[in-house]
Amino acid sequence: MQKLFYPERIAVIGVSERRENAGRNIMENIVRFDFAGDVFPVGPRGGTVCGKEILTSVDRLPEGIDEAIIITPAATVPDIVDQCGRKGIPWAIVETGGFGELSADGKQLGDELIRTARKWGMRVVGPNGLGIVNMGASLVTPFAPMHKEILKQGPVAVLAQSGGVMYNLVNQLSNNNIGVSKAVSFGNKLDLDEIDYLSYLVEDDETEIILLYLESITRGRQLIELAAKTTKPIVIQKVNRYPATSEIAMFHTQALATDDRVVDAAFREAGIVRAHSYREAIDWVKILTLPPMRGKNLVIVSRSGGVAISTADFATEYKFTLYPLSQGFLNRVQKKSGPNVIKRTNPLDLGDFLNFDLFVGIAEDALKEGADGIFFQHGGATEDASGMISLGKAFHRLSMQYQKPISACFMFDERNAPQIRRSFELPLFADPQDAIRALAVSKDHYVRSKEREGEGVPPRFPLDRRTIGTNLQRADAGKRPLLLAEALEIVSAAGIPSARSAVCRDIDEALAHADAIGYPIGLKINCPSVLHKADIGIVARNIQDSRALKDAFAQLTQQAQKQGFNDGILIQGWVSHGMEMILGGTVDKSFGPVGMLGFGGSYAEIFGDTVLRILPLTEKKAEAMLTELRGYPLLKGVRGFDPFDCAQLTEALLRLSQLMIDFAEIKGIDVNPLFVLPQGQGVVAVDVRLITSR
Repeated sequence: MQKLFYPERIAVIGVSERRENAGRNIMENIVRFDFAGDVFPVGPRGGTVCGKEILTSVDRLPEGIDEAIIITPAATVPDIVDQCGRKGIPWAIVETGGFGELSADGKQLGDELIRTARKWGMRVVGPNGLGIVNMGASLVTPFAPMHKEILKQGPVAVLAQSGGVMYNLVNQLSNNNIGVSKAVSFGNKLDLDEIDYLSYLVEDDETEIILLYLESITRGRQLIELAAKTTKPIVIQKVNRYPATSEIAMFHTQALATDDRVVDAAFREAGIVRAHSYREAIDWVKILTLPPMRGKNLVIVSRSGGVAISTADFATEYKFTLYPLSQGFLNRVQKKSGPNVIKRTNPLDLGDFLNFDLFVGIAEDALKEGADGIFFQHGGATEDASGMISLGKAFHRLSMQYQKPISACFMFDERNAPQIRRSFELPLFADPQDAIRALAVSKDHYVRSKEREGEGVPPRFPLDRRTIGTNLQRADAGKRPLLLAEALEIVSAAGIPSARSAVCRDIDEALAHADAIGYPIGLKINCPSVLHKADIGIVARNIQDSRALKDAFAQLTQQAQKQGFNDGILIQGWVSHGMEMILGGTVDKSFGPVGMLGFGGSYAEIFGDTVLRILPLTEKKAEAMLTELRGYPLLKGVRGFDPFDCAQLTEALLRLSQLMIDFAEIKGIDVNPLFVLPQGQGVVAVDVRLITSR
């Protein structure tokens, strides 16, 4: 990929002399940014552009072309790629649209394009994108006009499926005085996708932060593995959050683990910072260009009392602590800042006092005293743009010197605002809440990076692999779903305790097993484990004696015959106390096995108090899942109630994680309800739904 970003010879195919020609725009961008290599325009009508002869065919290109930028009608692209292959060109950047994003015919055209490229061993960027930018090589290939006086070189790489979004993000970064190292608009990603580019950028010396805009994620597991291994901050704006679907979930975990919640869990797992809007994407990159917020101690400095108060509210909302400034510090501020008309504290209200040198001194003293970060607000007219720009330089110097962030919010008129934003060396926010949220992102990103450093490895438990395998093979041999009894046996073989149970064919067997298990008991038709048994009337609850057992057994036998179930009735010990929880696992098409924990029973989907994690789990991750539940205080014991057995619940989570990882044919599982008993008494699984790929 080094040759893609640092080519020596380029061909631009689809160029004409016409003013509106997209190929001409690409040529003008390349020349405008002073690309040092050779550039050869190609177009059937010939002529000249940017002082260069337009070659009339690919065959006229010299040998040794490193990449071809193609912007011709979609129907012509496969043949042009074939011509490039014959010339030995290893890279094609296809900026043309009209492929799979447009129609079924377009998809076939895209398939033909890739087949042709692979015939020659070529790699393809796109199609349907804006190409690449590499400021380190002065290489700018989009067909949209870009300007050297605006676009600057810097530490941020941008990857985007959408060409328009890449163009917007690159320009927004530049408008905020943040330079770009590289950018790729990869469109339909028919060949290379975000993983290919990300693999390169995490090793790229010119890139310190990576910003991605994604509409789909096809290799999610590789994405989080890459992100987890790098120390470079990664910000992703993932859109297409609510794709329409007519598929009905077969079990609770499918319903509760929606695509977007899995994305959230995966990003958290890997330390990826998620943005939900373009504004957030830019704001998060802004703050991550600074040293991290390593703690909660915040100092608020404002030239407006109202802004100071509202910012303190935001600080509390985002779980910051207003650092208690020393009396000596406050006395020095008071002495230097004019009349004693405002009580000095944190938040520090400076009123109308304007002295940029004093602002710098206050910031440095606060950082020395022990603040983990500073919020600074300035307002008013912008006549003194040079003073504000100098203030930004001083704040940036302090931030780097003390390795702590300073987040600035200037609330001023717009006369000189663009100049200030493009020259201010510190992240500049439009609203105090945006600035505080950005500091919270910095703090959380730092905390999660530290958590990942010491989270350990997934534990291994002895599983009854023979029993698990036998039940899976039995269902496979019969080409049928697993039965309830088989699913329960698999869970028990994984080491998750289940209620005592037995499958009975007649009432005499049932009576004998009931005596052995002990009343009260429950009855369930031993049907496929994916069915919601209570919803179709195949469960009898809390049976107290043999008479009630005979009546219930007869009713369920009749119901089983009516519904075509002939695998017996499951008799099970009745569990009447404990907290009902749900353990679940599903296989996401992009991120792989995902685990879920929540409050269970009949209300699992109604209340939705659940937590997701990408599997496998470590002990720390499993413990964190418990604490993140809104109802966690119930598990720990509140208002005089005894605590429940959280240790055994954690172990059950870890065992389910290992089961999903070790047996890839299991595609989904609900253990619901799993009764968590009082502390020291363990857990008991009562019902299981399990689906496989067989």
